[in-house]
Amino acid sequence: MSKRTDGDTGPVAVGTQYPLGQLARAIATSEQHPDAEVRARAQDKVRAWAEVFSGMLRGTLGIGSRAPVADVPTWATLEVARGGFATGQLLAEGALQPHEHALLDTLGLAPSKGARAELNAWYLGDEGLEALRRMLHTGCYRVQVPEEGALLVVAWLLEHDEGDRARALLDVLAPFLPRLRFYPVPHARPRPVSALVRVQHVGALRKELANVRPPEALERQRESTQVWTPLYDRLVALWVETVREGVPGRHLTADFEARARVLLDDIDRALGAHPLCVWPRKPQLNFGRLHAVLKQVARERQPLLPGQQRLVRNVLDRIDQARGLPASERAQLLRASQQRELERPRHIDIARELQRRLADVPADEGLDSLEGLTEPVDGAPVPASLERKLLRALNAPVETLVERRVIRSSEALARVIPQLSAHVRALGITEPSLRTLYASVYEAFRRRRSLLLLNLASQVKLEELPWVRALEAHRTTGLEQTAQARQTLEQLVLLSLTSFPEVIFPNKLLQEVSALLKGAGLAVPVVEELAADIFMGTFSPKFVTAAQSAASLLTGTLYERYYDVPFARFDALGDLGFADLCVSRAESGGKSESGRSFVAVNGRVIEQAQILTTHNLATLVQVLELRPQLEPHLEPLAQRCFVRLCELLELQVPHFHGRLRNVKNAAYAWRQMVFFLSLLPEEAQRTFVGWAEDALSKRRARLPQRLGGALAGLRHAVEGGRWTDAPAGARCFLGWTVERHWVLG
Repeated sequence: MSKRTDGDTGPVAVGTQYPLGQLARAIATSEQHPDAEVRARAQDKVRAWAEVFSGMLRGTLGIGSRAPVADVPTWATLEVARGGFATGQLLAEGALQPHEHALLDTLGLAPSKGARAELNAWYLGDEGLEALRRMLHTGCYRVQVPEEGALLVVAWLLEHDEGDRARALLDVLAPFLPRLRFYPVPHARPRPVSALVRVQHVGALRKELANVRPPEALERQRESTQVWTPLYDRLVALWVETVREGVPGRHLTADFEARARVLLDDIDRALGAHPLCVWPRKPQLNFGRLHAVLKQVARERQPLLPGQQRLVRNVLDRIDQARGLPASERAQLLRASQQRELERPRHIDIARELQRRLADVPADEGLDSLEGLTEPVDGAPVPASLERKLLRALNAPVETLVERRVIRSSEALARVIPQLSAHVRALGITEPSLRTLYASVYEAFRRRRSLLLLNLASQVKLEELPWVRALEAHRTTGLEQTAQARQTLEQLVLLSLTSFPEVIFPNKLLQEVSALLKGAGLAVPVVEELAADIFMGTFSPKFVTAAQSAASLLTGTLYERYYDVPFARFDALGDLGFADLCVSRAESGGKSESGRSFVAVNGRVIEQAQILTTHNLATLVQVLELRPQLEPHLEPLAQRCFVRLCELLELQVPHFHGRLRNVKNAAYAWRQMVFFLSLLPEEAQRTFVGWAEDALSKRRARLPQRLGGALAGLRHAVEGGRWTDAPAGARCFLGWTVERHWVLG
């Protein structure tokens, strides 16, 4: 993704190799993937990556900057491709949307190139401002991208005699009025205001249900029962009619040949129209044998030879023994059972019925209840897989969604938390219509994708949006709002730690943590995970503060001994001193040789920063006073970390890069485990090490040998030892190396 521009020590610049690789992959998918929908999505990616690549070559995109598109301010919402690459497109720009076409029709205007300027101008006229005020008072609007809330803010300011602020905001927006949608999407229903969250809205749920396809194995079974079994029974029954004195073919009725030809034609049509089942096409099976002999007798009019008679008789005998001949009671009971099963609603039929039941629910909302939706369909229960899809659209407390495994990762948790944060942050606004507007813009802003940034630049903040800044005077921070923000923050951090203890806080989740900290009036350093391929070799001041916070909690603990952290020196640590300490610790095992990947070298330095700061664990546990709530869970959390890291190291990943990623994540889980253990009494730590040694001995393959050194190092630290007197073979488990990792064997 990036490269050094001056040997090993020069600055990092973003190169074109990564976008070019992504473009090549998108082109291949758009041309070769069997799914038309996937090909269509890939075509859009081809367009996006082509724009990225072209913009970088022409110099119109400054990748790595907070304002990567020339003459576009930071507040404008950019289209951002994977990896944080801006394409140059603005999300509030582009083709006219359905609601814009509808308004143009109402106004008698043509959808011309200047239509967006005309629409912005209409909304700023008397009639348009009145429409905006109605939306504000009723809440009947939606904000898809943050810009769509700007004119609502103007209307609110004008209604509350703040014309100067409104005019100042319009001065900022004016250059972009011909290009961007600064007006909202009208809606028939008010925006729901609730502390509940959902994973996805009903529109996405309906799309998922529409894409449900029956498993091929079930469709093959259905084809077998519905198409081939009746043909098979007709074939067997026809031969049974010819049996006299135990010999097939001795009794051929006058219409035998005609009926046989009709049956053969039906089989031929089925062979062409129903390709799922293989068994009717295999000549060595009973169906194939009876079919082949019948073709010779009925179509080729060949006499039935003695060998063929014996073959047909043997086949009929086997069928009789297995399930009974078609006219027998046993066979009829079997077919009746199969028919009843056939008449049961299929997976896809139930999905279509669920779509029908959801028809009246607005596409952009969630479900307040599953009552009525999960009722049986023609006597068949809704399958668990479809019920899980319904749960993703359920409005519920975030803890409920985690408990029911609807939210299954910290990344998924990070995606839903803005719904909760928006509600909490908006509590600081007393006027109801403005509170709803603020929450709408907040959620839309959180959907912005992060940019790839260099030089320790920070992502654009909500307060940098001019229309949000215009509202700051109307935000208050009362005790109730502060308490609510703190309570939500405690809930979020505890939920993340107890539900996903083996992973570090993802950056998206840390954004919400930072927002809630601000709402709670807490000045706490939150450190993000840094990307090794664009690391600038230094750290912002908050890393020092976070490390000092970790020192105040962990001095003299297992964590300090295991990672050999000089916590006593942290009081006098400055920004440069922190970076130098990380570099020296990363190189303590020997300096990297020339030619080694600078990404791996950077990764080692970043990992040391995570160790010294505990990557927010110590800071948040201390500031939020979470230790009493965590203490009953510490040992189980440590055990879950250990089990998960073992699973990661056992995974058979085909690509070496994937194996390295698993090692890195396993080391992160190990560090989380050591942190949890450090908050336990020494005796509980010894008990855990004994449990871990026993658990490791039962793991498969060579994992006990590969991970044994790390566990020996942990036991040594638990017993009070340091690395200076560690036993032979003991290791400190880190995720980044410049050589082949020892845990890979």
